[in-house]
Amino acid sequence: MSAFINEVTIMGNLGRKPELRYFANGTANLRVSLATTEKWTDKETGELHSATEWHSVLLRGGQAERVAEYMDAGDKLWIRGKIKARHYTDANGIERVISEIHAKEMKIINTRNRKKMNDDPVHPEDIEITEEPEDDPLESFM
Repeated sequence: MSAFINEVTIMGNLGRKPELRYFANGTANLRVSLATTEKWTDKETGELHSATEWHSVLLRGGQAERVAEYMDAGDKLWIRGKIKARHYTDANGIERVISEIHAKEMKIINTRNRKKMNDDPVHPEDIEITEEPEDDPLESFM
């Protein structure tokens, strides 16, 4: 076992309808933006505040196909994966680096297409719908 951990768990809402693409070898590829919102109340004023963060998530294979088939903007998705940096050169020739979450596990938490998922005879075993994500195994280390 490595002395280093690169693992992230995130649950958020899709920013837009997923657009599935395929690599030349036929592997499904899907990049989605997940929004997470933190809410808090100012202790002095009692005013409610919120801040939304956007996260780029990459899904591949069957996970990518399921999310594209059953999910839409605003639907809730749970992801466990790792953070990777991607380097690229933009149109102006400037080197850029962005961080992405590469999904290892995913769960559709809430979708407006629940009926379609329940009626689908081909893939119901591939999708686990839950109201709460599983316990985080890293909690015991914190």
